[in-house]
Amino acid sequence: MHLTMPRAPQPARGLSQTSARRAIDHAAERQTLGDLHDAYQWAVYAHTLAHRSNHPAERLDATAMLAPLAALTGHADQAVTAYRGLVDLATAELGASHERTLYARAGMAEAHHRVGRCEKAIRDLADVYTTAAERHGPEAPVSLKTLTQLACLYRDCGWHDVAHRCLAAATTIAARYLRKGDPIRARVTNIAQTPAGENHRAVCTQATPSWPAPSGLSTARTT
Repeated sequence: MHLTMPRAPQPARGLSQTSARRAIDHAAERQTLGDLHDAYQWAVYAHTLAHRSNHPAERLDATAMLAPLAALTGHADQAVTAYRGLVDLATAELGASHERTLYARAGMAEAHHRVGRCEKAIRDLADVYTTAAERHGPEAPVSLKTLTQLACLYRDCGWHDVAHRCLAAATTIAARYLRKGDPIRARVTNIAQTPAGENHRAVCTQATPSWPAPSGLSTARTT
């Protein structure tokens, strides 16, 4: 599983659309079709064009397209660099607690985890979850997705008990606030039934669990 920053609402296409925006859209289309390598190439092109422009929104969207595609196509170091830039851009444009900024931070934690920086990844992702739950509520999509992804990181590192407790908390929150059939509720269930990732063993540095047990979790909606 991989978290990606949701795309911002896009303006209607027209003759005034920039080359960078067209490249971003084309990368998104190729990704939707499942052609990740072609999508990655278009994302690199879009990123280059956007960073030559004076449009902060295009730079943000282009980087948000490149970072996860770099991770998904095996460009691990580039993914870390792109996510770091994405966090900086999102923080500057949207603020530190905006959902898109939190997704960017979560993506950067995943990128670190992929290259074996497990303790940093888990610590950073736990901090993202705490911020998301406090700012947006534990039932918000960014909170539940981050919590379930944190469980995946623990599980891939072999800490199955902590992973189980994270998923139990996520299941409780989803059942309390989300209707049956909600895609995020289904996502929590699916992740709970997914085994640990075999590929992580080659780089795992066996992070020491440093995140509180679910007794420290808030499962109540904030007011």
